[in-house]
Parts: sequence; C-alpha cells; structure tokens
Amino acid sequence: MSRKQHLSRGFTIVEMVVVMVIVGILASVALPRFVSLQNDAYSASTEATGGAFSSAVNLVHSAWLVGGGTAAVNQVTLEGGQTVGVTDAGWPENATTGDDTVTAAECVLLWNSILSPGSPQAATDTSADYQATYADPTCTYTLNALAGRSVAFNHDTGQVTITAP
Repeated sequence: MSRKQHLSRGFTIVEMVVVMVIVGILASVALPRFVSLQNDAYSASTEATGGAFSSAVNLVHSAWLVGGGTAAVNQVTLEGGQTVGVTDAGWPENATTGDDTVTAAECVLLWNSILSPGSPQAATDTSADYQATYADPTCTYTLNALAGRSVAFNHDTGQVTITAP
C-alpha cells in the first residue's frame, strides 16, 4: 500500500475512541468550573442589581428631604418625571402616593419604577427576572434564575439587604 493510499483512508476506530476519551476527560474537568462561574455570575448580577436598587432608594429619600422632609410629603418626583410614593419617614413605598400600605404588586411597581430602563424587571410571579413578595415591612425580590439570591427592602427603615451566596 502506498503512502498516499494510507493517508486517504481516514481515522481508525481506535484513534476515534482515544479522541473521544480525551474530550470526555476535558469536559469532566471544565464542566464543574463552568457551573461555578455561572453561579458566581448570578451572585454578581444580584449584588449589582441590589446595589443599584439601594442607590435608587437613597435618591428617593434624598428627594424627600429636599422637598421638605416631613410626614406631610407623601410623594416625590424624580428626574424624568417619575413619581414615587414615600412613607412618613421618606422611604419609597410604591410608585404613586404614599399611603402607608404596601402589597406585593406595589413592590413590583416600586422596583420597576425607580430602577433605570434596561434593568432587571420584577413581577409577582416568575415571569420576570425577579419575583416580588411582601411581608410587612419588607419587599423581597428573589432572582428567578437561581435560588438563594435576593434583594430585600424594608420600607420602614430604608435598609436594603442583598443575599448572594
């Protein structure tokens, strides 16, 4: 058999099996690292979104202080014309006028109104990036993509707590 005929025959089954074993070993080493990176990415995303939400909460509170900072001021208007209802202490409560009552639906409106366009969205179900729930006095926004990551907002104190293991 000439050299040219030998090269045109292709790979033997043994060569194919060896290549498949090597690819399998590489995949088994790389996959856990990829999964870990994905978890880290979801945690980082939650931390960044929670930080943006915390900044927005503080901007609303600052606007309340500038507007008089009294219990009589139950809403503030942000740059761009967005109106946000505030509590008697000046913390964001909902997307309209502060009435000292909060629901999960109002938590959704608050999240979606004070974060800039293009930010992750919230809903009362799993149809958005974050699912909003409410247990007095805290709105909790849980990342739907991966459990254990959330942003909690206490509308009585203005405290934002980010959970991202």
